Amino acid sequence: METGVSILIEMYVVGRSMEVRAVDESDGLEVAFIAPIKTPEEELRILSRRQLEYVRRKRAEKASQKDTKKPPRDDRGGILV
Repeated sequence: METGVSILIEMYVVGRSMEVRAVDESDGLEVAFIAPIKTPEEELRILSRRQLEYVRRKRAEKASQKDTKKPPRDDRGGILV
């Protein structure tokens, strides 16, 4: 895990659950997830960091696929769906 990366975390009680929102200060990436209300705060911090890493990794994969993958086209120049 990276150290020195600042992540802002907001936690809201919603019924019997906890809504967690985390924002990475370095790039503004925001994630949100629901956790049990009794989840320890340190575990929510770890989950927040992992969720940010997951979203960042998925975005990078999607961006690399976008460059190589082109949608199929018909002979009239349209896109086949």
